[in-house]
Amino acid sequence: MTYNFQTNYTKLSPKLFQIVSKPNILNSKTILINYPLIEKLGINYSQNPNPELLLGSSKEQPFAQAYAGHQFGYFTNLGDGRAMIIGEHLTSNDERFDIQLKGSGRTKYSRGGDGKATASSMIREYLYSYAMKKLGLKTSESLAVIATNQKVLREDVHDGAILIRVMKSHIRIGTFEYALNFCSQEEFKEFVDYAIERHYPQLMEEEQKYLKFFQSVIKNTVDMVVDWYRVGFIHGVMNTDNISITGETFDYGPCAFINSYDQQRTFSQIDTFKRYCFGNQKNILKWNLGIFGRTLIPFLDKDIVLAEKLYNKELEIFDTYFEKQFFTMMKKKLGITDSKSPKQLVNTFFKFLEQSKADYTNTFIELMYPHSINENIYQTSEFLEIRTELKKAGLNLKLMQKNNPERILRNYLVEEALDDYKNFKNLDKVHELLEAVSAPYTRDDKLKKFQQSPSIEFDKRYKTHCNT
Repeated sequence: MTYNFQTNYTKLSPKLFQIVSKPNILNSKTILINYPLIEKLGINYSQNPNPELLLGSSKEQPFAQAYAGHQFGYFTNLGDGRAMIIGEHLTSNDERFDIQLKGSGRTKYSRGGDGKATASSMIREYLYSYAMKKLGLKTSESLAVIATNQKVLREDVHDGAILIRVMKSHIRIGTFEYALNFCSQEEFKEFVDYAIERHYPQLMEEEQKYLKFFQSVIKNTVDMVVDWYRVGFIHGVMNTDNISITGETFDYGPCAFINSYDQQRTFSQIDTFKRYCFGNQKNILKWNLGIFGRTLIPFLDKDIVLAEKLYNKELEIFDTYFEKQFFTMMKKKLGITDSKSPKQLVNTFFKFLEQSKADYTNTFIELMYPHSINENIYQTSEFLEIRTELKKAGLNLKLMQKNNPERILRNYLVEEALDDYKNFKNLDKVHELLEAVSAPYTRDDKLKKFQQSPSIEFDKRYKTHCNT
C-alpha cells in the first residue's frame, strides 16, 4: 500500500493540531475494504493488502486536529478525541484527500474518553458513507474497516476497530470557531487563507474573496442539506463541528433514513428536544452558517458596520436560495416539467405525507410505478387526486428515476446486519446491504425485500447514538 502523502496542514499554527503516534495494532484484520475507492485514489495495492499497510507506514507523522463547536447550541472546546489524520494523499490528478484513522486511540482532545471505536459502529459508518456515495451525495468515504483485536467498553464489551475515512478535508465550521478563539489574529488569518486556497482556490485573486468564500460555503452546504431531503436522510447531530466547509456529509453517528414521513422525526437518543429532527435541518444549517459567518466578519470589510450588513445580507439570501433549490429538487422528484407549476402542488403533496405518515421513499416509487407498493394508503382518493394533478404537470418518469432511489438503508436491516456481526462475526448481511444500495436507482425485483419499510411502532422506539 503506497500513499502519496504531501501534507501541508501541519505548516499552520501548532495550536490547531497535536502530533500523535500511529497506533501499534497487533493481529489486526481487514473486515471491509473499498477497492473502487483505492483505485480512485490511485493507490498501489494487492488484492489482499496487509492491514498494517492500510494504516500507513512508520515514516508518516500523524496529527489530531483541534476544533470547537456549538453542540446543541452551546459552545464547546473539542478536537479529534479518537481520530488522527495520517496524511494528505495527493492523486495523479492533484486532488488532495485527508486519510484519517477513526478509533485510533487517545489524544489530548479525548476529554476522558478512551479514543477507541467499536467494530459495529465503524461498520455502520462504512455502510452509510457507501450508501450516500451511491445515492449521489457529496460525502466522506470509507476506505476500510480494520479489526484491532482490542476490546472496547461501552454499555457492554465490544470488539474494537478502526475506520479509514477519506475526505477532501476535515476542516469544519468548528475549526473556524476554535481558530478565532484560541489563535492570534495573524494565525487565524493564515488559517482562513489556507482554507480558501485549499478548497476554493478560484477565489484567491478575487477582490472580495472572504465574502465570496462565505457565499460559496453557504451554497455548498445548502446543496448538501437539500440532497439530504431528496433521499430522506436525517444527520442526527448537526453541531457546527459536524458541518464541513466543502459541503461533504460526514460523521455518521446517530444518523438514519426516514421511513414513515414525519417532519419531527429524529432517531438520535440525545436529541430530546428534536433540535436536529428531519424538518428542522434547514433551520439548523442557517443557524450554523450564522456562527460561521461571524468568524469571518473582521475580513468582510474594514468598516465593521458595513461588514455586519454584508453578513446579515447573506443570511437573508440564504432563505431565498434554499427555497429555490429545495423546490427545484422536489419538482424533479415529482417529475414536474412545467416550469410554471405552482409550489402549492408540492405543498399539497407534503400535506398528504404528513397526514398519512406514508413511507417517504416508497411513495415516490408508487408515483413512478402505480400498484407496485401494496399499501391501502395509495388507493385513497387523496393520493389518487394528487397523482392526477401531478400528471397534468408532468410526472416525467425518466426525471423521477434519476432522483428517487428504489432502495435506501433501512434502519432495521442495518441493525440486523450489525447484530449478525456482533453475535456471530458474520458479514453476509452487511455485504447484502452493500450490494442492495450499490445501484439504488436501478429497479430490481430481486431486491424488493430491501424496499420494505418497518412498522411505525419500530420507528417510534428505534434510537441511535453518537457512538452507535
